[in-house]
Amino acid sequence: MKIFKIAALTAGLVVAGSVFGANQGSEFNYQGELNAGGVPANGVFDLEFYLFDVATAGTEEDMVTLNDVTVTDGVFSVEIDFGHPVFMGDQYWLEVAVRDGASTGSYETLSPRQPINAVPYAMGLVPGAIVDGNAGGSNSAAITGINPSSSSGRGLEGIATTTTGNGQGVRGEADSTNSNAIGVFGLLTNANASGAGVKGQNNGSGGYGVWGTGGPNTTAGVLGQIASSTARGAVWAINSGNGVGLRAESGGNIIEGWDTSPVNKVFQVDNSGNVTADGSFTSPAADFAEMLPARKGLEPADVLVIGSSGELVKSTMPYQQSVAGVYSTKPAFIGGMKDDLDHDANIPLAVVGIIPVKVSGENGPISPGDLLTTSLLAGHAMRADTDAPNGSVIGKALGSFDQETGQIKMLVVLQ
Repeated sequence: MKIFKIAALTAGLVVAGSVFGANQGSEFNYQGELNAGGVPANGVFDLEFYLFDVATAGTEEDMVTLNDVTVTDGVFSVEIDFGHPVFMGDQYWLEVAVRDGASTGSYETLSPRQPINAVPYAMGLVPGAIVDGNAGGSNSAAITGINPSSSSGRGLEGIATTTTGNGQGVRGEADSTNSNAIGVFGLLTNANASGAGVKGQNNGSGGYGVWGTGGPNTTAGVLGQIASSTARGAVWAINSGNGVGLRAESGGNIIEGWDTSPVNKVFQVDNSGNVTADGSFTSPAADFAEMLPARKGLEPADVLVIGSSGELVKSTMPYQQSVAGVYSTKPAFIGGMKDDLDHDANIPLAVVGIIPVKVSGENGPISPGDLLTTSLLAGHAMRADTDAPNGSVIGKALGSFDQETGQIKMLVVLQ
């Protein structure tokens, strides 16, 4: 009779392929090394696998028989399926019995039992399975995924293959009343690295790269925090396409800005679009404009009048009392702007502030403080006489001009 000995090459579960498919954690891969008579076995053998919850003695939990298992140079690999989920985080031992595949005799039970404790907690697709690494200290980790190479591999990767939309590849949950508890913590320790502590990526046509959900009493669904004064931001939104970089939706205020010392709200946008701020709104531009219907072909700095159909057109005569203002070159604030506005049929008319204006020297040189009115040259202003008719003055010159045509800065003062 041959004396068999066995050693487990893989003493536990192997998370790979379809191991965690429809069987919901009941199937796993077992690789072993079988010796017969002191040398590596070769040939076909029948194997029996008994599942125990203790290392010795006890009562078997389950048993599987696999016939005609090929062993080459002592090595074999089999898929063992006990037919129902058993690996839910508990410790088990596997007892193996073997006989020659050409024999119909009794099996020889091998010793010792093989522990199945390599990675039973990594069964991410097993409903109810718990990842429990028993973190003992304040800075210890229950599970640590490390990629020691310089490649683009992962230390830990979670993939949800469900099509129902309810699965999670990786879920972190902090069951604690401590305000500093964290479900998932991503840390980039190299100050020169350009990677990410936590990266969320969605290559599909819907859904989210990162989804943060806060409970009724939580401070935030997603918190971005950074201590560096040179960083670009605690939260940085980038959209390299034509979509929105950052979108906010809320039944309350859509956006709030807070100072940290003292803690005080200084800015908000409510869900009706009203903006409130403690400070000032600033812009390199210096005028307020209104979007109004206009004839095509107009240019910034043109002097405009109200045409017979109500649309803006170029001025065409001196002291034109239908003058409306000047086509704003780059307004700081724009009134009447709507998402569905036809920009080919509407232009920004400066009504308050400082703007460039086209001017003509036909009524003499212009000096700072001179009143400006329409001129004979279409779309241009000229120096106004002191007896200019009411309603024909568009502003006051802020610069000097002694050429035929050109541009100067003007303070808009309709009178």
